[in-house]
Amino acid sequence: MKPAQRHDHAFTLLEMMLSVAVFVILVTSAFSLVGATTELMTEVSETQNQAAERMRFAETCRVAFESMSGNSALEFYYFDRGGGRFDTYMTLVNAPEAFDFGANSRDEIRRVVLAAEIQSTGFIRAGVYYMNDLDFESAQKNDFLRNEAPYVELIPQMRQLSWRFYDPLTREWKQSLDGNLRSNLVELTFQIDGNSPPMRSVYWHLNGAQ
Repeated sequence: MKPAQRHDHAFTLLEMMLSVAVFVILVTSAFSLVGATTELMTEVSETQNQAAERMRFAETCRVAFESMSGNSALEFYYFDRGGGRFDTYMTLVNAPEAFDFGANSRDEIRRVVLAAEIQSTGFIRAGVYYMNDLDFESAQKNDFLRNEAPYVELIPQMRQLSWRFYDPLTREWKQSLDGNLRSNLVELTFQIDGNSPPMRSVYWHLNGAQ
C-alpha cells in the first residue's frame, strides 16, 4: 500500500490577474455609482434651493404689497440705460412696513423702493432703497444712477424682473403707471437663473383706496 500523495493547490498567475481585474472593475463601478448619486443629490439640492429662493422673493413682495394702507400709494419709474435695457423702480409710498428689514424704521422714510438695476454683466440686481423726501428728490435728478440712500440687496443676480399693471377700464395689463392709471393689481414676472422657468405672481394692494 502506497501512502496517499498530498497536492498543494496554489493560484496561478492567470488566476491572480483575473481576480485583480474583477476587483478593479467592481471598485470602479462602485465609485461611478457613488459619483453619479452625489451629482444627482447635488442637482436636487440646488433645484430645491433655487425653488425656495424664488418662493421667498415672491412671498417678500406679497407681504410688502399687503402692508399698504389707505394712506399709501404706488409709483413706478423706469429709465432707459441703452441697448433695450431698463432699470425699474417700484416705489411704495407711505408704507413703512414694506420690506421691513430694519432700515425703514426711521420716521422720515417715506418711500420704499424695490429696484431692479441691470449690471455690466447683464444680470439684474434686485434690492430695496429706503428714501426720505430729500433722497428721493436727489435720485430723480440723476435718474437713480447715484443713490446714497440706505440699501438692502435681495438677490444679486437675476435673469429677469418685470412689472405690469392691470387697467380695470380697458381690462388690459399695462407696462407702466403712466397717466391716470390707478391699478390695484400688480403682476411680477421674474427669473433668478437660466435653468428655471420664469415665475409669475399677481398681487393685490390698496394703492390709496380708502
